Amino acid sequence: MENYSLETLPEPDPKQRRITRLLLLIWLVLGLMVIGILCYIGATAFRPPPSTPLYVGDVDEYPLGSINLEFINADFFDAAANKSQATLPLQVVRDTTGAWTVYFARSPNPTEAIRIPQQCVVEWDESLGQFLELCGGSRWARDGSYIAGPAPRGLDSFPARIENNQLYIEPKLTPGAPRP
Repeated sequence: MENYSLETLPEPDPKQRRITRLLLLIWLVLGLMVIGILCYIGATAFRPPPSTPLYVGDVDEYPLGSINLEFINADFFDAAANKSQATLPLQVVRDTTGAWTVYFARSPNPTEAIRIPQQCVVEWDESLGQFLELCGGSRWARDGSYIAGPAPRGLDSFPARIENNQLYIEPKLTPGAPRP
């Protein structure tokens, strides 16, 4: 066995040095490919499924200037109530210009929100021209803005759209404006 010191190390073969660099490059490229594949798999595995619109009713059922209470079957998680809802109470508002607003007919206050859809549904009172929630005493204007009561904000709403003369909502809740 030969003893080498730093000064007497033999020079590596240039051909061997090229092979080592080539192997390093190959392993680096393969490693980056594996990382890219794992990132793609991870991103697709944890992506939420696309939401399907929920059918509310035919456009003809809602005359201009009307407000209607509807109950639709849906599998929807209500964050304010912290539970899944099988039935959604909705207040469907169609103004005189034909524009649509669909409110979630429950108080945004978590203590009242857990009681729907059996109790505490937000009702429209034509004589007052306001939405009322009798369990907590909250009130909202026709445009969903907060008027009074313990509710922390205006009425929550769902994005609405018309397709083939039918009203659909996207199951993505838009929170109401905070109360003043």
